[in-house]
Amino acid sequence: MRRAAAVLHLWVQKAGRNAATLALLVIMALLALGVLIRIFPIVSLSGYDEIVELLVAWMTFLGAALLWGEGSLYRVDVLADRLPPRPAWALGLFVRLLMLLFAVVFTVEGWQVAVRSAETTPFLRFPKSIAYASMPVAGLVMIAYTVSGIWQTLAGTRPER
Repeated sequence: MRRAAAVLHLWVQKAGRNAATLALLVIMALLALGVLIRIFPIVSLSGYDEIVELLVAWMTFLGAALLWGEGSLYRVDVLADRLPPRPAWALGLFVRLLMLLFAVVFTVEGWQVAVRSAETTPFLRFPKSIAYASMPVAGLVMIAYTVSGIWQTLAGTRPER
């Protein structure tokens, strides 16, 4: 079971990093092309900014979820470092439970925004819900990572750092 979870974790991290990197490269290419088209107006490139907006949303939320899973987001350890091991463990578990609460609220509210949105982009007429869907998807990834972290903490297999 642990091996399957580790393989899934690595696969999600690798696929997510590749997707975020690809999104960043496409964003940079579209922006560079937009600048070149303004300097040398050979053809019209309307609507590229709408694609950039969509990719920025997915890159941001997916990237945040991946950093969340790695434990690489900003963290202050001043209190935990000064506590004895048992209270530090309890504090770590409490923080993970708060993280789970945040991830659940983020996912539910992100889902509501995505589902209720009737907006479309002005030029390409893409539904804005495509960009908004990045929130509940990232939230589900955050929930999965947090539940895994809580499980590992309770089982005593997860280092506190």
